[in-house]
Amino acid sequence: MNCNYHPNQAAQALCEKCKLPICAECTIIIDDKPLCRHCIQQTLFPEPNALPKRSFLEKFLFFCMSLIPGAAHMQMGLFRRGLQLMIIPLGMIFVSDFIGLDSLIPLVLIPVWFFSFFESYNLKKQQLQGLSLNDQDLFNHQLFDYTLLLKNRRSIGVIVIVIGFLSLSHVMERYSILARLLGNWTYYYVLRGSFLPLCLILGGIYLIIKAKQPPKIQSDISDDH
Repeated sequence: MNCNYHPNQAAQALCEKCKLPICAECTIIIDDKPLCRHCIQQTLFPEPNALPKRSFLEKFLFFCMSLIPGAAHMQMGLFRRGLQLMIIPLGMIFVSDFIGLDSLIPLVLIPVWFFSFFESYNLKKQQLQGLSLNDQDLFNHQLFDYTLLLKNRRSIGVIVIVIGFLSLSHVMERYSILARLLGNWTYYYVLRGSFLPLCLILGGIYLIIKAKQPPKIQSDISDDH
């Protein structure tokens, strides 16, 4: 009987695990039991589990859901993260249209879409490998520490003022074309469209002023004084 891995050499033992004939070169004695090198290698360095096969219909349905930000996450059970990925682009479209800054929509919509698409496939791969998925918030405090940004009122105020001025200039440009057609009625639409941009500008100025004021120190005064 020849070795299973070296057909030109005679077998000297049977592997205790696979029960195949092995020669002296393939034999490793552990606890007085012969084992082949192949079985030991598989035990020490197991091959990664192959991903379960999915049908074409399952792949196609997941692809269609991944085109909608957050939908594929919900399909995997990540409802909180999926809902946040849906609200961000839709909310940005509504706010941008309301303040008259439609040009800001691609700046948010395109990155969110690509992030949602590729992350959904990455999470699906982890799920197929048997890993548990955590339904974490999109802006997880452990992943992105935004507390310093919220404490810096001056930076937030500057950003709000810039958005307000951009929105105000867009309103003026939009209604300047209608000035010849509407006459005096143009002022009404300009005032109505400028209300929110002016509120943003005033709110940003308020944040900057509050940031310059020193924090109030509260001291406890006992009744004896």
